[in-house]
Amino acid sequence: MEKIRNLIFAATVVLSVAACSGDTITATADDSFSARLARASGNTMRPWKGRCDAVAAFTGENTLLITGTCQLAHLGRTTVIADETIRPRADGFDVTRVSTYTAANGDQLRTVSAGVALYKPDFSGLLLSYGETAVGGTGRFADASGTAILTGETVFATGKGFWTLDGSLTY
Repeated sequence: MEKIRNLIFAATVVLSVAACSGDTITATADDSFSARLARASGNTMRPWKGRCDAVAAFTGENTLLITGTCQLAHLGRTTVIADETIRPRADGFDVTRVSTYTAANGDQLRTVSAGVALYKPDFSGLLLSYGETAVGGTGRFADASGTAILTGETVFATGKGFWTLDGSLTY
C-alpha cells in the first residue's frame, strides 16, 4: 500500500511540473486511472475472464458459503470460496460477497462484490449481476487490482449455480 501511495504522490508531482512547463501531456489509448497506475507501478493489465461452477449453502438466515471451481484467464484452474450476505427485496436480493480465488500454485486473489440476484421468471432460481473488485491477495496477486462484471444464475432445487467474469486485472 505504501508503494501505491508513493506512486500516486510521484505521479502528482510529475503532472504538476509538466503542467507548469507548458508542454503537452499525451494520453494513451487506455488512459484510465487504473491503466496509468499500472504503468507507473510496473504492473500489467490483463484480461480477467472465465467461468466458475459452484454450490451455495446457507450458514445463517442471510448468509451463504459459496464453494466451487473456476477456469479463469491468468489464474487457470482455481478454487473459489466466498462468504455472501443477502438482503431480501421484492424481486430478489441485494448481495455483498467476499471471495478468495486460489490458483493451482497456491497464489490467492481476494475480491469484494456487490450486486443483485433477481428471481428467474419461473422462480426456479436467481439471475446474478454483480460488480467484482480485486483487492489484493498473495503471491503474484499481492498488489492486484481490477474490476469485472459477474453474471450468472443459480437453481434453488440443487443449490448449484455458475457465473462468468468479464473485466481486467492488474498485477
